[in-house]
Parts: sequence; C-alpha cells; structure tokens
Amino acid sequence: MANILVVDDDEVFRVYLGTVLRRAGHTVQEAENGQLALDLFTATPMDLVITDIFMPGMDGIDLLAALRNGPVQAKVIAISGGYKAMNPRLTLEMSKSFGAVEILTKPFDSATLLQKVDGVLRSG
Repeated sequence: MANILVVDDDEVFRVYLGTVLRRAGHTVQEAENGQLALDLFTATPMDLVITDIFMPGMDGIDLLAALRNGPVQAKVIAISGGYKAMNPRLTLEMSKSFGAVEILTKPFDSATLLQKVDGVLRSG
C-alpha cells in the first residue's frame, strides 16, 4: 500500500480522510496546512498528497507550487468545497495547472476517494 499525506485545515474532514485511507491499508500522515505538509513531505517524501485548496497560511495552490519545484515530484489530488463566491470546480481545474493530477469536489464519499487514490497510484 501507499504512504499518503492528507492536508486539510478542517480537522474532522482530515481525520475522516485518514481513517478511510488507513482502513484501505495505506499509511497516512496528516497536516493542517500547507507549510506543515511541505515540512513533512521534505522530511519523508510520500507516494501521494491529498490537499485542500483553501487553508490559512500556506494554501493548497502554494503547496502545489512548492511540491512541483521540489527535488522529489509528488502526485497530488486536490480537493475543495469552494470558498465564498468561488466555484470549487473552477478552482480545482486551476489546480491542475499547478501540478494536481486529479481533483475531487467536497463533499465526496469514501468509495469515490478510494477510486481516485487507486487510479493515481496506478498511473505510475
């Protein structure tokens, strides 16, 4: 199974994602913002990063840019429920230009999450 880093400032949602992924057999690290995620990834590169886009401090777009420019390329799934008047789908499509290989609009169910994770991990 894979080593996955889950990044989301919503603790309840982050723990939910971690639980689903652990039950599927993955090893999971969690971070509440982009800077903590970048620090974790720099110390121990992961097979996959799942990151929210809108977070305080270093947001998901900044994290994507930092990961794209780092020494180890990361596979990233970007997730978002939107922010104020911003359309989550548009924001997530934009995240692809920063390196996200897959996107998910919140809310989503565990089966959809696992399907996307398996697809990204198999993509080589």
